[in-house]
Amino acid sequence: MLIGVAVAALLLCAQVVAGLVREAVSDEPSRLELVQTCLTERSTPFESVSGDPIAESATRGSLRTSFEGNSVTVALGESEDDAQRLYQAYADVAPPSVIGTRLDRRRKVVFLWDTEPTSSQREFMYLCTLDAQE
Repeated sequence: MLIGVAVAALLLCAQVVAGLVREAVSDEPSRLELVQTCLTERSTPFESVSGDPIAESATRGSLRTSFEGNSVTVALGESEDDAQRLYQAYADVAPPSVIGTRLDRRRKVVFLWDTEPTSSQREFMYLCTLDAQE
């Protein structure tokens, strides 16, 4: 019985290590890098987030950018549950008027706009974060 548990634990550890090694040597860009590439291709500057502990806690990263004069913080969750955690953390500290207007979640991505976005601003960011929503 003990040997079986030890073997199972050893196999689990081996799978975790293999996954970490595969991720470390993978040439695929991260979800954040895909968003950054989209913004760069559309001549939209971005910067790292600083001073926002919620965005800084985003598992897949975060950034700040501006489109058509409206700045937005973009936080990328590892999963939809992780994105909901980020959304809820913002909702817990934001005034009620922000929720559903300036604060938005699209699958695994949370957006916090400085002012209520227009439909074109919202659609632009949805487009540039499409890969991160998967």
